[in-house]
Amino acid sequence: MVIKQEPIKGRQDRENMKSLSFGMVSDISRLIAAKGYGDRPIDIVEALAFAMFIIADTYSLAKPEKDQTIGVIHDFYDDMQDHLIQKILIKEHNLTDAAEIQTVAAKFHELSRGRFNEYGAKFKEDISDPMALSCPTTVSYFLDNLFIEPIDKEEKLQLMGAVSDKVLYYWAGCAQSFMF
Repeated sequence: MVIKQEPIKGRQDRENMKSLSFGMVSDISRLIAAKGYGDRPIDIVEALAFAMFIIADTYSLAKPEKDQTIGVIHDFYDDMQDHLIQKILIKEHNLTDAAEIQTVAAKFHELSRGRFNEYGAKFKEDISDPMALSCPTTVSYFLDNLFIEPIDKEEKLQLMGAVSDKVLYYWAGCAQSFMF
């Protein structure tokens, strides 16, 4: 029997990507609360899917060896789903209903992978506009999906700049982290 040994660098990259994703979700949640929306419930699965997109997209752009990069990203997504199920749903929230756990896991799986393409398309729109100083289309789409009860246009405009700044901060930090 041959056991496939994962390269240490890939495992380290995945752990770094997980930490960055949870950090980004936490920072955006605190930012939203600081802006006066702390009483508005957000969809944590959406927040994680968005953070995972930012992290994985940046990782894919920073790494030259595309075949290995794709494998690391797929493993990262699997790790995040496993973490959500084992550490958050079962351990922290004491969920024991297998059907409920499976429903949340399926939602996360579908949303995280589907949103990667959707956020990617929005980001391509943003970078195709030379006048865009941040990523307004991407962040707008994120805010449209983040709140359980949608926020109105005025509220969204109040959050756009601060959330865009936070996203750009993470994008730059991830790019720097992954290049070295």
